[in-house]
Amino acid sequence: MHSEQSRIQDVVVGLTEHLTQRASQDTPDPHNQRREVQAVYAETVNSFKLFYQAAIEGGFSQSRLLTQLLNGLSDVAGLNDYQTEAMIFNTRFQQHPFAIALCESTLEVQFIYKLAIKYNLPIRVRAGGHDHEGECSGSNTILIDVSRIKHFSYDPSTEVATIGAGYRFYQLTRKLVDCGRMIAHGTCATVGLTGYIQGGGWGPWTRKYGMCCEYLVAATVVLGNGEVVKVSESCEPDILWALRGGGGMSWGIVTELQVKTFELPDEIHRFEVVWNALSKPKKGRYTPLCQKPTLEILKAWEEVIEATDTPDLLGTNLKINAIAKDAENSALPYDELHHPCTMYGYWQGTEQAMRDFIDQAFGPTKSNVAKPKITCTKVGGKVKPKGKAKASSTPVYSYDHTLLSNWARESLADQDVPLHQDLQQHKQAFTPDYDAPAPHKITSKLVEHKGLSEKGYQQLLMSLTSPLLQADNPSVGLFSYVTLGAIVGDFYNNLKEESKALGVSFPYRDCLYTIQYQTWWNESVKDKLELQNNAVYVDTNRAMDWIAASRSTEIDGAYGAFISFKDASIPTPVYFQQNYERLVEIKKSYIKDDYNHLRTRKTII
Repeated sequence: MHSEQSRIQDVVVGLTEHLTQRASQDTPDPHNQRREVQAVYAETVNSFKLFYQAAIEGGFSQSRLLTQLLNGLSDVAGLNDYQTEAMIFNTRFQQHPFAIALCESTLEVQFIYKLAIKYNLPIRVRAGGHDHEGECSGSNTILIDVSRIKHFSYDPSTEVATIGAGYRFYQLTRKLVDCGRMIAHGTCATVGLTGYIQGGGWGPWTRKYGMCCEYLVAATVVLGNGEVVKVSESCEPDILWALRGGGGMSWGIVTELQVKTFELPDEIHRFEVVWNALSKPKKGRYTPLCQKPTLEILKAWEEVIEATDTPDLLGTNLKINAIAKDAENSALPYDELHHPCTMYGYWQGTEQAMRDFIDQAFGPTKSNVAKPKITCTKVGGKVKPKGKAKASSTPVYSYDHTLLSNWARESLADQDVPLHQDLQQHKQAFTPDYDAPAPHKITSKLVEHKGLSEKGYQQLLMSLTSPLLQADNPSVGLFSYVTLGAIVGDFYNNLKEESKALGVSFPYRDCLYTIQYQTWWNESVKDKLELQNNAVYVDTNRAMDWIAASRSTEIDGAYGAFISFKDASIPTPVYFQQNYERLVEIKKSYIKDDYNHLRTRKTII
């Protein structure tokens, strides 16, 4: 009996020891956990080495497959090719891809993409690099850069241009002008056409010709399984519909676009009308002149864009600078606030007709003591033969890149003077800098077809009068403002599609205009060399807080958000509204991306 009890006791002790040992094994060891994660990363690094070796052995040029360790000298002293190619437009983000593949053809894109998914490596795709949230690149990824795919042709019988995915506007417009044609491009010269058209494509031609996505007739795309397809209204029309404003990357890697063009006008002017420019009556403090209340300017501009008798106003936006809320303006009602305002306009016709239009729309400017500042530049049109030379049977056109630059932000070229005071000194519009890369943050809304209510006007103007901003921000190169981009105009007023028409996935056709909140810290070159020791950084945190507050501000009569003005904090369905569910189904059904390799933070899935 005693021996039986002893044996039972020995078993119990053994079981206790076993259970204790197992429990101790189940208890997490932070050091081992860290090592397990590192082991996964080590596997990824090894996969990249295999990818790189396979890419070179497969014939991809080593000089165009850049890594942190394997790269060449650049033309920037102190930087190698990898470091220069890694920079994107929003310099607030600094990404470190495993490799940057500078592809020159659809075949090369297909090759690099298939290798990346074979070795289970994440990818990013970059054309112009203007994604405001930096999603065109990413650390520990294979960055497929299509900016070197630059073939171009024009078919006069169809009026369609075939355009390689690498073109930026300042490069593309030259090609189109030689043909006497144009597309509905944007306002920033260095934006790439591919991402622009997938975002919808707002720009200086929108009132007259609509969003650029309206003109996409075909595209060559590398799908999620690496298959290359050419989509059109007769072949994979659902994918074409999604490419027309459904956001970038979700629908594959675009390597070629076919875009319907239109004839250039005989004469084109770009103009700016400036009210309430900042002045400096007190040391270190800029305050707007009180020429005209902001609300009056805004309502007059709205009347202009909604008018049905202004066909020569091809496009326009209105910039309203945010101001600091302080003791001097906090007690003012919203309809007595004065913000610096600039109307940017793109005019088809003579300068005199343009000035008559401004007088009619905003009141006579010749005798008004508090008149706004107006500048005008002829930026394009037919070139008249000189002297006695006979006119050619084929018209020759000019097209100045001034119209593409500095539509809505102060640039490095303008840092020595606050805001628009240089317009008083120069007949020419702003000196173009092709919108140099700079750190910034953006968010957006759109105004419904019915427009803002009176409450909505109050909410908008109060969001632009903020204690989060400092009165001296402009003097150190920190700018916060909204740009209101006109959508309504001849094109959408007269749009009558057949019930079977493919249409576009851009969901805001019937809106009046966009509201784009922006904050930029555009330091001068001197300040950039001072790195962290310059005054512009003192107030950037509060300016970023202002963007966050603006994002959550309710504006009666406004809704949604514009994917081209990307803010990763906004839920993806908000960007695509009534078209979101259909876009999800297209991604699942037609893109052949079972493992969702074609993904970033704001892709459809």
